[in-house]
Amino acid sequence: MKITVATYNIQFGRGLDMRFDLDRTAREVAGADIVGFQEVTQNWQRTGGEDQAAGLARRLGFHYVYGYGLDVAATPVAGASGPDNRRRTFGNMVASRWPIRSSRTFLLPKTALATIYDMQRCLVEAVVETPVGDVRIYSTHLSHISPGQRLPQIELILRTVADAPANGSAWDGTHTADWTEGWDVPALPEPALVLGDMNFDYRTPEYAAICGEMDAINGRVVRATALRDAWVAAGHREEDGVSIRSDYSGHVRIDHMFVTPSVARHVRSMRIDDDAKASDHYPVFLELDVPEGGFGR
Repeated sequence: MKITVATYNIQFGRGLDMRFDLDRTAREVAGADIVGFQEVTQNWQRTGGEDQAAGLARRLGFHYVYGYGLDVAATPVAGASGPDNRRRTFGNMVASRWPIRSSRTFLLPKTALATIYDMQRCLVEAVVETPVGDVRIYSTHLSHISPGQRLPQIELILRTVADAPANGSAWDGTHTADWTEGWDVPALPEPALVLGDMNFDYRTPEYAAICGEMDAINGRVVRATALRDAWVAAGHREEDGVSIRSDYSGHVRIDHMFVTPSVARHVRSMRIDDDAKASDHYPVFLELDVPEGGFGR
């Protein structure tokens, strides 16, 4: 079975023409089965107070989960007679044409800086029920500041992905019907994909922390159980590809998909849509070919 997965930093729906247009954003990933979105917001003035997570899911006709790191009070409505409980959030989303069994959101480490703007980041986990078995999808957006801010975030992500099946999901074991309401335990499967705007390229210590260090003689030293760069698994060179329009970033590939070895063996192709115009990033697409027996086959 062919499964198409995408990752897209949507820049809160603002395109190259500086217009906010979620219809256009949704069209650019309409061919995917599962999408990890970053820079999704709720209740921001610049986007008319829209709940972009719900709006994207509605436009795609998908199931979705949304998690956020930044969570502050929205501007009160003038003349409101009671408490204004709206929150201004900024986070990540997983959208899927198939049901999402369970979800968790993890706050990533953050160190306060004296003069430079950074924000609280998060990792959103979704267990998607595909026709060929359950798979974990993670959507994240790391700090844009420096390796010192990102490396602790990567450490938590790697630990979370590795430990998830042993740690369990929303609940474990058995209980009375008033707690489980007849649902099976939403176990966490081993196959996983980590999607997102990582704000680093293949030359950095962050990439080495995930994919293995570079040795002058042996090349990339890949650990047997390490996550794989799906771009490389698809046959591309690490140095190929541009995923963001920005002189600041140096025109490089900073939007990544890292996958467990059980998923890497099913990678067939990967591409970057550099014709897209709905963001300063390009959507990245991964095609998997998974047999009926599931990701373990």
